[in-house]
Amino acid sequence: MTLDDLLVEVEAKQAALCHAKAELATALITFHVAADDRDYRFVQNEIACALHISRRGADRILSNASELTERPRVLAALSAGLIDESKALLIVDQIRILKEPQTSIAEANLLEYAPTRTYTSIRRRAQTLIHKLDPKAADLRHEEKRKRRLVEKINLDDGMAELRHTMTAHDTAMAFDHIDRIAKSLPKDDRTLDQKRADVARDLLLGLDTPAPQGQTMVYLTMPITALLGLTDDPGMLAGYGPIPTGVAQDIAKGGIWKRILTDPVTGMAEEVSDTYRPSPKQRELINARYPRCTAIGCQQPSHRCDLDHCCPFDGTNTTIRNLRPKCRHHHTMKTHSNWRCENREDGTHRWTTPAKRTYDTELEPIAEPAPF
Repeated sequence: MTLDDLLVEVEAKQAALCHAKAELATALITFHVAADDRDYRFVQNEIACALHISRRGADRILSNASELTERPRVLAALSAGLIDESKALLIVDQIRILKEPQTSIAEANLLEYAPTRTYTSIRRRAQTLIHKLDPKAADLRHEEKRKRRLVEKINLDDGMAELRHTMTAHDTAMAFDHIDRIAKSLPKDDRTLDQKRADVARDLLLGLDTPAPQGQTMVYLTMPITALLGLTDDPGMLAGYGPIPTGVAQDIAKGGIWKRILTDPVTGMAEEVSDTYRPSPKQRELINARYPRCTAIGCQQPSHRCDLDHCCPFDGTNTTIRNLRPKCRHHHTMKTHSNWRCENREDGTHRWTTPAKRTYDTELEPIAEPAPF
């Protein structure tokens, strides 16, 4: 069998698993509805006993089943293997804040978009849709989630534990950049960069001495000038995350350093700048705006933490916006030292060819709405 034949088999097994998940959701709700009124509140206990799982686990799968069966189109897509359970639950959760007919509009849009996209891409599109369909709902959703910010300790095996800090995307980006800059400034030793970040975060939380971060802590945010001035409700786009509510973006913009980026009125994409050998700061800024993430399929590494790769090998003249694309170190290495290949398309997309000879194109990510003409 060829590599592609083996991948077809993997896809078939995944589709069968998705179908089984949809069937399980239906069976769980059928059982729940059939329960006697006196037992209805305690159905999860019997499910827990039957499946040999905790009551909390039974609560979770019952809740998921309820959410899925309330959206028949989402459940049908799961049953057909078009989306997996995590994507199905994401769509249901994201559109919950909307009212009809916006809910059905968003559901149809996301179900069409989701089958060939990653979880993170779907989440980003869902949030952008919510902003467009009902900006007030997007603000309300953000405020509800912001109220749930917390710090929690999760015990792990082998003498380890996880400290999870849930806060706003902007605060998280600033905190990570602060930690990252300190970690990268430390002398070379036997620790990986991840280990250095963990040690730096520990020292900061425990009030221990740490080196000063190298350079100013920063995040990258793009938004239309009309939204910045309060004339429209367009969301801001936080690098490495995605859309954030207009009001939050406006608050972040106060006191920030802003630079103008001209966009193509037809596509909404950032315009090209001049050619040099080593990418200039101006080129890097424009590439970061045009391609906010690593251009490998599904990679979410922010472009300002990526290498700028010459897709066609450097020939003395091709250090251009057209030839440069951000790639994280992992995918840059993969492109250089494996049978994966990539090429820049005329429309600005980036095409990857896998060792199994399949091709995948990255999507364009306009930073402005195309002109309505």
